[in-house]
Amino acid sequence: MIRDISNEIVVSLKDRLRDVRHLIRASRHGVEPVTQTLPDILFDKAARAVDKALTAAETVSISLVSQDPAAHSTTIEARGLDVYFPADTCTGEALFRRDIYYLTKRMFSVLGSNNALIHEATFSGVHGAMIRRHGALLRAAKVDGGLDDISTACAAMAIELQSHYHTEPLTLPAHYEAQPDTEAEYLCFASIALAIGLATYADHEPGEERLVESALLALQARQDKFDQAIHATDRAEAFSGLFAFLIPHLP
Repeated sequence: MIRDISNEIVVSLKDRLRDVRHLIRASRHGVEPVTQTLPDILFDKAARAVDKALTAAETVSISLVSQDPAAHSTTIEARGLDVYFPADTCTGEALFRRDIYYLTKRMFSVLGSNNALIHEATFSGVHGAMIRRHGALLRAAKVDGGLDDISTACAAMAIELQSHYHTEPLTLPAHYEAQPDTEAEYLCFASIALAIGLATYADHEPGEERLVESALLALQARQDKFDQAIHATDRAEAFSGLFAFLIPHLP
């Protein structure tokens, strides 16, 4: 069965489709139609057609190989640590990878990076790194569920997310300008990690709350503390303190 294809192959397939779509969109960026020659106009129309075709191809690939195709058409929201790091590691990894991909795409768009290059495989690496390097923090946050433990685990996650994304080599030529700057990366991933902390602390599935957007607004409202955390010698401790301050005051 097609759905029995390994997750690694599925993720690679989707990421390669996204790479090509990213190139097509980047090639159209900033081009003014009124100044184009006829070949440029034709190229732009062809690029749009290929863009749509690749989006359709990604949708088809999801419907064929995803273990839960319907989930890709729903609004993705942050969930608790117990959902992303359950006893069944494979199930948690798949949810984490998918959710963080779509949340990252959404947050970068909000922050002005509409065509940032994002790979699901990056977040598979983050999930594994959290288990290997921060397993004790995750266990403490899930078992006890105390504010400090949750904040510490999610602070470690924010740093792992930014580090993995920032150090991923960009193999596509001439499109570095589409990538967000370091501050936007931290703001994006700190918002996602804080939202996961909120979901863990509340101990229930998110309803209509837009946890990630709420987290983003809260961090922007505390811009001074956020900037201090980014430049702190011990970023994990600084983000943990900031998260512990914000979580009780957010929905």
